[in-house]
Amino acid sequence: MKKKLLGTMAVAIGFSLVLSACGSKSGSSDNSSDGKETITFINHKTDWTSNGKWDEYIKEFNQKYPDINVKVETITDYAGQMKIRMNSKDYGDVFMLPDTVKPQDFNKFVEPIGKQNELEEKYMGLSNKSYEGITYGLPIAINATGLLVNKKLFEEAGIKEFPKTPEEFISALKTIKKKNPDVIPLYTNYASNWAMANWDFVRVGASGNPDITNEMTSDKAPFAEGKTMNTIYKLLYDVTKEGLTEKDPSTTDWEQSKQDLADGKIAVMVLGSWAIQQVQELAEDPEDIAFETFPMTAEDGKQYITVAPDYNIAINVNSEHKEAARKFVEWFINDSNYAKDTGAISAVKGKYYPDALKSMQDTGVEFIEANPAPEGKESLFSDIVNASEIGLDTTDKTKQRIVDAAKGNTNESFDDIMDDLNKKWSNAIDEVTK
Repeated sequence: MKKKLLGTMAVAIGFSLVLSACGSKSGSSDNSSDGKETITFINHKTDWTSNGKWDEYIKEFNQKYPDINVKVETITDYAGQMKIRMNSKDYGDVFMLPDTVKPQDFNKFVEPIGKQNELEEKYMGLSNKSYEGITYGLPIAINATGLLVNKKLFEEAGIKEFPKTPEEFISALKTIKKKNPDVIPLYTNYASNWAMANWDFVRVGASGNPDITNEMTSDKAPFAEGKTMNTIYKLLYDVTKEGLTEKDPSTTDWEQSKQDLADGKIAVMVLGSWAIQQVQELAEDPEDIAFETFPMTAEDGKQYITVAPDYNIAINVNSEHKEAARKFVEWFINDSNYAKDTGAISAVKGKYYPDALKSMQDTGVEFIEANPAPEGKESLFSDIVNASEIGLDTTDKTKQRIVDAAKGNTNESFDDIMDDLNKKWSNAIDEVTK
């Protein structure tokens, strides 16, 4: 099986952002009272507003572009609020393109960046925000999805090698629980309504198959026993049923969970690598916090970890300051230290890999990125997801359902849930492809 591995793409290339002729030029250039052009940048990083990080970034940007003011606006419920705001033209000049926008609708909301095949010579992770060969947003960073771990708890429990199978993983969590009954072996973050989607995001790495998502668009039973999604969800069910998660999932607290993982009160959370640095900064010893691949081994005997884009930065098609907005996008992607400052992989090929992920490569884990959808089918998977209403990749809905069943809060069995998911998925394929 041909695999699209990031390691083979890490080639240092000097460049500047290609501003393709397919993008229109700026409209009117209204200036602010100080004679400078002003653009608004809307994003999800609310913590960077409170800690002054965005002020630092804009100061650095102005060293290169002193004639452009950047007004930064951050939103806590970013995807939800932007979905509402994008019903109007008032969603900034530069913004993070939400996943709620369908690929076929990109051109209604977003200024094109350039041709995908040209930009792919310089950037990773363009597939999900490109349509019909045109790229509409550039990844602010590339993240791995796996397990954020307090490795000190594993070491204290005598676990020297991180588990590679679901069975080994459950055994390890039981050992940790026996060693310290007060520790929560795996924290689900059930109440967040976003964190549990990471259980879906691990599927490419767990399977070792970069085409698994594309294959699901024609597989009418992707949740059947023996298939990757079933195995992933069964692990969540079994860990919960064994009492290895928090007692009351409805009371989980995302912000507190980071501190508890740092303090050794939680052993594992399924998350993106973007969270590594956040938790390390809270830990007495940052070396206690590590990142591991999902405990599954591919058919070829290797372990892989999913890597995919974070939010993609984009330009509002309605902006009256497109030229200034493009300069900011160019600077943000090429010149800022966003990937390094957030513990992520740079979307610029060969630019930056965080230490926590480099060490994972040293153990033989290979990074794997999902292959793009075939031409003309860019929106097929998202259309099926929306039609199925099971919340795959988008919400915690199905994962919460699994936890509820494992806790005994409902009368459903695991097999009942998987049968229902297959039925809904199959019906959605028929509906979308008829």
